[in-house]
Amino acid sequence: MVPAVPNPIFQAGRIAIGAAFVADPERAGERWVGPGTAGADGGVMGRAFGVRDLALGTATVAAQARGSGYRTLLALGVACDAVDLAATLMAGDRIPSRARQVTAAVAAIATLNGVLLLANTLRD
Repeated sequence: MVPAVPNPIFQAGRIAIGAAFVADPERAGERWVGPGTAGADGGVMGRAFGVRDLALGTATVAAQARGSGYRTLLALGVACDAVDLAATLMAGDRIPSRARQVTAAVAAIATLNGVLLLANTLRD
């Protein structure tokens, strides 16, 4: 086994982030990309992102429990986290430095942990 944050704990983090974006997309969005995310566009995108993470986290935990589809959902999570990382880095100076660094770190850690969890399923 490759050391990784256990899936239920990892997905709880994804679900919590998703819930924060659904509940208050403008505030959560400001933490991700900085000020200026308020308004209709920021709210729509924030909620869409939030629902994605809520659904993905919940489905991944359920798939692991039932023993079906777990690997596929882990791979989808890795893809989503990697795109979040790339998009954050590509935004460059359009996102305040501190927000970019924190978000990039969270996305990178999530991507790596997802890869490690996926690697563990291939060893089983």
